[in-house]
Amino acid sequence: MSTTFVAARLEMARSIRQMTATALAAEVGVTAPWISQTENLKRAPSPELVREFARVLDFPVDFFYRPVTALPPTDAFHFRATSRLAKKDEQTARALSTLAIELSDWIEATYQAPAPSVPELQDLLDADEILPPDQAAELLRGAWGLGTAPVKNLLQLLESKGAKVYSAGGPLQAIDAFSFRHGATPVIFLNVHKSAERLRFDLAHELGHLVMHGGSLHVEPGKEKEQAANDFASSFLMPRADVLGSIRGNLMLEDILVLKRRWRVSAMALNLRAHRLGVISDWTYSTLARQLSSAGFRRGEPGSDLIAESSSLLTQVMADLRSQGRSFVGVARELNVRAQDIRALMLGLVTFAVEGEAQIRTPSRGNLRAV
Repeated sequence: MSTTFVAARLEMARSIRQMTATALAAEVGVTAPWISQTENLKRAPSPELVREFARVLDFPVDFFYRPVTALPPTDAFHFRATSRLAKKDEQTARALSTLAIELSDWIEATYQAPAPSVPELQDLLDADEILPPDQAAELLRGAWGLGTAPVKNLLQLLESKGAKVYSAGGPLQAIDAFSFRHGATPVIFLNVHKSAERLRFDLAHELGHLVMHGGSLHVEPGKEKEQAANDFASSFLMPRADVLGSIRGNLMLEDILVLKRRWRVSAMALNLRAHRLGVISDWTYSTLARQLSSAGFRRGEPGSDLIAESSSLLTQVMADLRSQGRSFVGVARELNVRAQDIRALMLGLVTFAVEGEAQIRTPSRGNLRAV
């Protein structure tokens, strides 16, 4: 273990636990300015004080001496918040992203995971031109050889392209999703406390940000960028040709509830897509929207039996560890964090084998091999 205190770790630990400098100072018996000076490299804490930081913030002592080798980009985050994002939530998101990067680096050093192959839009074009979101979605589908068929499992498709997907549950209920690139690797965080259909849309939304806005932001931040990502997601999940070929005649509520299963999207999203494509009239769209809202589809997907997509990558990592008699604890120890912190990153995304079962159902493309 290094003997040099890493100030960035103190701020990271505070942000993950969502504890202010004032609150931490009161717990460890110093002043808030003292904490600020420590985080700004103006003071070096004694070993005894570091142990107090570890106790109060519930991190191993070694965590505060572990060098930070990689940080998420400060200017390429794409946040999708349920409301105006509080500064503390943004700080927590960035701190969790650092932990996710460290877990991703550990996975890549331990296993042969798929190489990153989620392109940015300019990589798909011959010239530096700007495409509308629907055309960008079609272009990516073509590059990935998806044709116009529905994507059965978007999460595992993205993992097969080298993306890492983690849970933003726990303290980040105000954030629907966010994404960034760590080098060439796309990293996506999802708030898993929602319907399977809406989780798929959030994934496609973040894919839109990564393809259209990652690295060089062609669209100014704000509502315009969010709408572009929504349009990309809608087009990627519900390809124009497939929708036009599947919807015949006037659309009724019963049709929406049947057809949404084809693309595994929310009823509201399908109604909007059909309207945007000119399949249904303004009157039909408005009527269906009112009917769906009255039936509770604005808040969720009543009666849906669609199972939320799980992470093939993380599930296989955990299954392999379990086969060796290891668990979260061993990984956490290597990263100098608590097992609960690793578990939180996988919350709602990992399918664990029940006691006595060694097999998990995952597509062959997601299979990992130890390095």
